[in-house]
Amino acid sequence: MTIRQQMKLLCTCLCRQDELYAAVSKRHGLSYHTAMTLYALDQDEGCTQKEIAKTWLIPKQTVNTVVKELERQGYVFFQTGKKEKQVRFTEAGRAFAGPCLQELYEIEDRAVAAMGDPVELGKALDKLHSPLAGW
Repeated sequence: MTIRQQMKLLCTCLCRQDELYAAVSKRHGLSYHTAMTLYALDQDEGCTQKEIAKTWLIPKQTVNTVVKELERQGYVFFQTGKKEKQVRFTEAGRAFAGPCLQELYEIEDRAVAAMGDPVELGKALDKLHSPLAGW
């Protein structure tokens, strides 16, 4: 398989993953960006809006809009950090996000299990991520 074919396969997989996340989000009555913001908060408790935007490639204004709405609904709160305010779940927010995130995690677990040894997969992903980090 050529490099172009490998890249096509990788990009297709990533697009399908995004499509799957969007479908699960919709099934739970959430926009894709809301679900991904909840996912980011669950992965990195106490992160800033800027970190969410940068790490998860969501426009800053979109993150701000989503977070403000989640705050209005009582699902997140702001905690003053060293430099910037960190966004954190409330108990209600954890309960709200739980069903969607649980479904996503179960799907991810099945996908990873189907790919073989998780340690080897982790090594391969590290090799892939390192040259792209900071691009």
